[in-house]
Amino acid sequence: MDPLIGVAGGVLTLIGVVVSAVLTKRGSDRKLKQDAGQQMIDQLQEELREARAERAEERAKRADERAKDAARMDAVERTLRIQGDYIGQLRRHIADGNPPPPPAWPDGLIT
Repeated sequence: MDPLIGVAGGVLTLIGVVVSAVLTKRGSDRKLKQDAGQQMIDQLQEELREARAERAEERAKRADERAKDAARMDAVERTLRIQGDYIGQLRRHIADGNPPPPPAWPDGLIT
């Protein structure tokens, strides 16, 4: 066998190994780059989920506060109606010339 053929075969083998290593490294780098990109996407999605959860919690708190405010307003309006009705009864009692005692205090009012 010719020594030149042996050397050429060794050089070709070495070139094949180097090319193979370079291609493997490129593929690995590409995979790492994709993994880093996916990790960033996952992190951003998690932050988005947390932000949405916080906003939903804030909306729920505001809704609870509005419901409590509405309940207080209903109570105030009910009290004002009862007071207005009682004032009307008292005025009618006086206008009719009725003597004391005045009409009974309404049940819905604090005495």
